[in-house]
Amino acid sequence: MDAGQGPFRIFPPSPPLIQPREGYRYSIDSLLLASFAAPRPRDRVVDLGCGCGVLSIVLAERFSSISVTAIELQEELCTAARKNIEAHGLSDRVEVVCGDVKECRGLFQSGSFDYAVSNPPFRPVESGRICPEPGEALARHEIALDLEGLMAASRFLLRPGGRLALVYPSSRLAALLHAMREARVEPKRLMPVYPAAGEEARLVLVEGCRDGSEEVRFLPPLFIDQVVEERRERVS
Repeated sequence: MDAGQGPFRIFPPSPPLIQPREGYRYSIDSLLLASFAAPRPRDRVVDLGCGCGVLSIVLAERFSSISVTAIELQEELCTAARKNIEAHGLSDRVEVVCGDVKECRGLFQSGSFDYAVSNPPFRPVESGRICPEPGEALARHEIALDLEGLMAASRFLLRPGGRLALVYPSSRLAALLHAMREARVEPKRLMPVYPAAGEEARLVLVEGCRDGSEEVRFLPPLFIDQVVEERRERVS
């Protein structure tokens, strides 16, 4: 949903999701991406690094005619994602594949999907201290998947004209846009995300199109405090 087309709403999954006691736990970033993503009816969607399945679940609940294939490297998270998908009654439309996104050529045919989503690792390995917990380290640091690998996989998996939506730190926007264009996944929509008015942007939501023409829309800014307050008022 574009910010100019009505309230930007988040949809936390209910019932709550099973997550590992230690390691990476999903945050509002995934919920923002689930609201920003815009698959078309009956699209075949792939979630690149699904974690506990939050993004796949929210998308499948929002868009009742899509199918989702969720790829995850960590076996513990694959198990959690399958349990969460079953608990939400989505096993007929959401499938979990335990595997390496970078090895997608051995898992799928080229052009198998219409839409891709990802909340990928974003910290370069050389940029400071690695998280001590292995699962969290894989989720946050580019240990098993970097930007170039993500874009190569996205290009392979998407059909021509297919789209990729992701959430990424605003501080790395230049690197993200460069990697997208190098893979010929042309940026089409960009929404900056701010914690609150008067603060610097923390995230960007970006959608690109495989083999698309050069044209990008900068959407109105999103303020997390307003989104959270809207959610609180809606459920109270």
